[in-house]
Amino acid sequence: MPQQSSVDPVCVTPAEKPPLVFLGPTLPQAEAAALLPASVRPPARRGDIYRAVAEGYTTLVLIDGEFHGSPSVWQREIADALAEGTVVHGASSMGAIRAAELHSFGMIGHGKIFEWYRDGAIVADDEVALGYGPPELGYPALSEPLVNIRATLQAATPDVIAPEERDQLIEFIQGLYFPERSFAALIERSPAAEWPAERRHRLAQFLPQGRIDQKREDAVVALTAVATNMFKRRPPKGEADMERRWRRERLVAEGLIPEGKLNTAKIARRAGMSESEEEALRRELSVIFFVALWGHEHDIVPTSADLARQRACFPAAAGVPVPRLNGLLAKRALADAAVRAFLAANGTTDPETAARTIVRAWASDNGIERAGLQGEALVDWVIEASPNHFGYTWSFGTEMIETLWLLGRVAGFWPQEVA
Repeated sequence: MPQQSSVDPVCVTPAEKPPLVFLGPTLPQAEAAALLPASVRPPARRGDIYRAVAEGYTTLVLIDGEFHGSPSVWQREIADALAEGTVVHGASSMGAIRAAELHSFGMIGHGKIFEWYRDGAIVADDEVALGYGPPELGYPALSEPLVNIRATLQAATPDVIAPEERDQLIEFIQGLYFPERSFAALIERSPAAEWPAERRHRLAQFLPQGRIDQKREDAVVALTAVATNMFKRRPPKGEADMERRWRRERLVAEGLIPEGKLNTAKIARRAGMSESEEEALRRELSVIFFVALWGHEHDIVPTSADLARQRACFPAAAGVPVPRLNGLLAKRALADAAVRAFLAANGTTDPETAARTIVRAWASDNGIERAGLQGEALVDWVIEASPNHFGYTWSFGTEMIETLWLLGRVAGFWPQEVA
């Protein structure tokens, strides 16, 4: 009879997989490998996080992700990975965007670009977008990301250009479609083309050696941090617990509400809202989400003027620091820009009708159907179902309280609403 092993098989666990990095044009794979022993896959698409977790990866590093041609990685799949105890890092590109959206849920952000998105200093997804070549050639960059141009022009201020000139150049480059953005365009097509020859030459001389590749720098920061093994896997959370997190974690992290169980209905009553008004607000906020989502999917980018219009709608929030206020208003600004673009394209004048038509268009674009429902009835169902029904991380409680905060109707009644 074979001798029984002295090791209890139940206690034997397979070796943990190395980190998995989603990487494309931001950093060459050879440089990434020198910083962190890891598995590397192309830029993430929708579903890649789910697949990685199912394959047993417990540490994910999201740097690059698909923006065009393929559906982008969902916030929901990252939140689900976090709920299962997976450690998820983000930086530089799509990773910075998702980390800014989900840092309150436990996603770990790295670098300046993450901080810019988190703090509302930048809001548009196309800030990190660029055109690039095929993976067989190492994803060669065919354009310059706006975040790199921002960082470079900031470094040129005030020794090479004045702050107002920097802002003028950034406004110009923002107006270009992202594959057209380059430092050559900045010199040849921007207001700099009209500058005196000496000033123009000084900026042109600065750019080759003064260029800052902020996306690359942030990727190096992220990979270096992961390599130090500072971030341990957390115990998985149950589904019900994750649902509670979606309702209140971001509010606690932002200091908008205290710790404790939150009663959103009671808050609505104390804010002077009737049940019907609360339900109307729920529908309004759901519409804003879907319209903004449609705008994002159609490459509509809100401008500083869009944000200014939204700030004017909430005078009670005038004392809020501008970066934080911009972060709260970003979705509304995108929805406003989407409605205006739709009105201009279709020659209509009613924003409310346009918003409902956009919701119907979003449902059609994404193959959303409901037996027996068409037209306006389908639109009503989508709005009532709310974004989280379709897999998006969205909470009416969160959206309602942020709206009340913008309206200046939050202070003074928190203690009674926390059990």
